[in-house]
Amino acid sequence: MSQRSIEVKVGVLIIVALALLGGFVVVMGGLSFEPTYKVYVDFENPGGLQSGAPVKIAGVKVGKIGVIEFRGGQTDPTTKEAVAPIRVEANIEKRYQHAIYANARWYVTTQGVLGEQFLAVETGSPDQPTLQDGAVVRGISPPRLDLLLSETYELLHAAYTGITKNEKKISETFDGLHSTLKGTGDFFKKNDEKLDNIVGNVETFTVEANDTLRSARTRYVDNPQINRIINNVERTTVTVNKNLDPMLNDGRQVLADTRKLTGTLTAPGQLKKYEKITSDVSDTTGRARLAAADAQSIVAHVKRGKGTVGAMVMDEALYDDLQEMLRDLKHNPWKFFWRQ
Repeated sequence: MSQRSIEVKVGVLIIVALALLGGFVVVMGGLSFEPTYKVYVDFENPGGLQSGAPVKIAGVKVGKIGVIEFRGGQTDPTTKEAVAPIRVEANIEKRYQHAIYANARWYVTTQGVLGEQFLAVETGSPDQPTLQDGAVVRGISPPRLDLLLSETYELLHAAYTGITKNEKKISETFDGLHSTLKGTGDFFKKNDEKLDNIVGNVETFTVEANDTLRSARTRYVDNPQINRIINNVERTTVTVNKNLDPMLNDGRQVLADTRKLTGTLTAPGQLKKYEKITSDVSDTTGRARLAAADAQSIVAHVKRGKGTVGAMVMDEALYDDLQEMLRDLKHNPWKFFWRQ
């Protein structure tokens, strides 16, 4: 084998090794030659998210994280308000652009409990427009486990310090609680029979109350008479509803007629007639009173025997003579026609 042949073989072997190494790096590094577009996601705190972390939709990798920019202290030139301190550049393959909409949710999660953090995307509603290249969205910051652990440690430390400083009081509290529980147990033990009686009375009362409720239901709810009364009331209500409008119309008509009659009676001409009638009645009443007085005077005159009528009525001798004459004429009526 010549020296040149050995060199060629070694070179080919090196090239193949380099090709395999490059393929391994491409496969393990997740390199993709698909065209991408950028979406900028703002976070208050993205946790441990790092550049190069994958972007996934439903567990499928659709891109990766590019630059993570710190923007703390900056303000939005339009609203003059402070911007989110962290902006994450997400490079997403264009073939997935049609599936990510404007109301998509962006949040940081992990693969498993302690796995690598990545940016997860919930695609949103199809009725929304798709996100375009360079769009800026708001992300959901992950929970701060480090802050939670720190606060938990401070809480545990404060609890330990409080227990240590108040060990005597806590001991007294537990002693008092023990005494209270013991006294309660002794009370129940001493009054066991009374408590049984109370429970029995309560049970009896419950049974009687159930019987009373059952009787009341039978008498006032399931009673056919109550049902008839309710039916009668319902029929009466229906009848009243049917006749209410005609009755109201008749009432309105009566009121209208009453107004007309009142208006007619209170007219100026009618009032003058009423005054004249009242005056005539007053005059007639006065004349009647005078006639009654004259009649009383005549009767008194007659009773005193004055005048012809008085003499005829009050003189007994004259009354006897008239009676005798009438009796004679009754027996001898010819005396009306024959005079001696």
